[in-house]
Amino acid sequence: MTEISFRGRAAWAIENDHVRMIVLESGGHLAEIVFKQGELVSPLWVQSRDTIDSDTYDPEIHGAIYGTNSESRLLSGLAGHNLCFPFWGDPTTAEFAAGMTFHGETNIRRWKLVEACPGAAIVEVTLPESRATIKRRFRIQGHALHCQTEATNTSTWDRPFAWCEHVTIGTPFLDSGEVRFDASLTKGFATGHPLGPCFRWPTGASHFSKVPDSDLSRFSELRHEDLVNSFLADTGQEFAFFTAFQKRFGLLFGYVYERADFPWLNVWECNTEKMQTRGMEFSNTPHHGTMKTLVSASEIWDVPTYEWLNAHSTVHKQFIAFLHPAPQSYRGTADIRVRPQKLEIIERETGDVLEVPS
Repeated sequence: MTEISFRGRAAWAIENDHVRMIVLESGGHLAEIVFKQGELVSPLWVQSRDTIDSDTYDPEIHGAIYGTNSESRLLSGLAGHNLCFPFWGDPTTAEFAAGMTFHGETNIRRWKLVEACPGAAIVEVTLPESRATIKRRFRIQGHALHCQTEATNTSTWDRPFAWCEHVTIGTPFLDSGEVRFDASLTKGFATGHPLGPCFRWPTGASHFSKVPDSDLSRFSELRHEDLVNSFLADTGQEFAFFTAFQKRFGLLFGYVYERADFPWLNVWECNTEKMQTRGMEFSNTPHHGTMKTLVSASEIWDVPTYEWLNAHSTVHKQFIAFLHPAPQSYRGTADIRVRPQKLEIIERETGDVLEVPS
């Protein structure tokens, strides 16, 4: 574990002989993950423009570059995989006027290093407005990143919370002709319209976009934005997953996590001249917004849409992310089995097993 500068910003690099990941000090974003025996291509999205530490954002100074709306402070420093807590989405008008930003407070605060050792680090952030602390334990093992996170309520009142691991994939890894997405998902809806049309993964649609029903197993080459769909993970499985296979680079990127921790996956896609992104956002909610939206429907399809964090209590969640070489003939992921010291990736159609040391 080393302290580094990533595109001019303070960061930590955690690595072993196979995989390197980078975490930004401001916002705690997972900005990069690369497989060191290949072309060093990171699947995670990094903005083409320069970014700043979001805790230094000033609308009078930076507004002309990043804007002055509720997303602007977040976007000024956003990279790769960010944690949304205690809500996912936009704040209310009153909350924004009071200083709250898009996707919660975690992304605009300065994280600190608590402990470091070879291939591992613990980082922590205090959220004064949300009355909470977040601690992340990162560990690189084999071809995988293990992340254990705990959120502690420092207030004296029970509160509902949303928790979304907002993984955003970008170019050059993201390519409409070269990347395939697979996930352990079932039915879904256009985010914000749970009573609207229901469709099955990988079909997607949006009331906010002119894009017709599309195959979300591929990145659409059509120009579009604001396509956001929410899907229910397969309730018959203990573990949920998603993968992205990049044929040209011969890399399989994916996440595995306990389905009970994150029963929803929200898919965001944007393809404009300035931005090409695919968000695969595993979450405990499909509700895009703060508490007023969060409590609007406590369940959808008999599955909870948020959780409670009791006064002075702590909740734990974890995931594994991996980056592993795969043959160009790889047909996609049918399933992932979690085993001691490894992940078994089951290929579609063939049933062949790809073992990822983890």
